Amino acid sequence: MSVFRLSNKIFDLKLSAQEMTLYAYLCSLPSETSTIDGASAIKVKQSTIAQKCGIKAIQTVSKIITRLAEKKLVKPLKREIKTNRQKGTYTYIVKKLPTNDSFFFVDKHVFGCLVPYQMMIYLFLCKSYSTQLRNSWNSYNDISAHTCIKRETVIRIISELEAMKFIVKSRRKSRSNRRVYVDNHYQIIFFVKGKINKYCKKIARLHSKYNRTGIKLLKNSTKYKLNDNTFLLICQEKLKNFSGRGSP
Repeated sequence: MSVFRLSNKIFDLKLSAQEMTLYAYLCSLPSETSTIDGASAIKVKQSTIAQKCGIKAIQTVSKIITRLAEKKLVKPLKREIKTNRQKGTYTYIVKKLPTNDSFFFVDKHVFGCLVPYQMMIYLFLCKSYSTQLRNSWNSYNDISAHTCIKRETVIRIISELEAMKFIVKSRRKSRSNRRVYVDNHYQIIFFVKGKINKYCKKIARLHSKYNRTGIKLLKNSTKYKLNDNTFLLICQEKLKNFSGRGSP
């Protein structure tokens, strides 16, 4: 599976939705070299960053990188000059938060499919995954408080993520009164490499409508199947042992 790890402390940085999305995308890219302090050198075009992070203007990407540089999370390097005297691709030194203490998994397929606000809430749901309940159960108020997004916007974005098949929402009833719903639970949908069967082909056709798999999945017999993070492989880890929910 194409996943990468992010530290649970990423939400302690108090980043905006655009800053969080761009920083998470840079952390997902493979580094060419590493420095002593754990930073990574990553080469990527700003146009690619804009497309993968759901940002309309390339100028906005440059402004966000400047803000991340002020917070000492990203350091742009001087662009190389090619033989034809044109400027080369941007190179950034990205300071990744350590993941040896606590972290959560994120599927790389989400980049290019979500806009910053959607990505912000998606990352928080991934962080809040509970291995005991095998889902995320944060309330709208909890998500709003940790992401600094209005509650009304959170409700709308949760519905959008559910409609796009990035999450599955289920409502739980109260034990004392089975007629009353008390909270929502969420499961995260991942793509896992594997053999296609009839059931997975049906799912692949469904998800091709949301530009997540594409027509090549069936024509070229690319091996994928759909899964969620109810397995212990895709969940929170802490001190190399599986722990409870990541959200405080």
